[in-house]
Amino acid sequence: MIRRYDEHHLEALGAQLHLPLTERVCPLCGHAALRDYHHEKYGRTEPSWINYLWCGDCHAYSSSFTGAGRRMVNSDPLLAEHGDRIAEVFRDPERLLRILDGYWKAGSLPQAISRRPRAR
Repeated sequence: MIRRYDEHHLEALGAQLHLPLTERVCPLCGHAALRDYHHEKYGRTEPSWINYLWCGDCHAYSSSFTGAGRRMVNSDPLLAEHGDRIAEVFRDPERLLRILDGYWKAGSLPQAISRRPRAR
């Protein structure tokens, strides 16, 4: 069963932002098994991301929507596999995390992030 991180868990996660993802500890289960996924959201005036952070052990998770700034995702295995059906996958967090865990185990995640070229 999956569970969303609450505000106290998010505070504990925020205190670990200086650490590499592989060293951050899940505030629910205590395992260093955090994983992340970013999906670029199009159709806005500024580049943005839908972000998921979850524990590969207990499947606690959070999701957020942030500006991407000049950063861009180099590959998105979920988009490549599900294309325009991706919104359907996002509506079912349990299914989404199962799929993302599969990508993590197969080596398709974590994603490479790079700087977006400046507009001319």
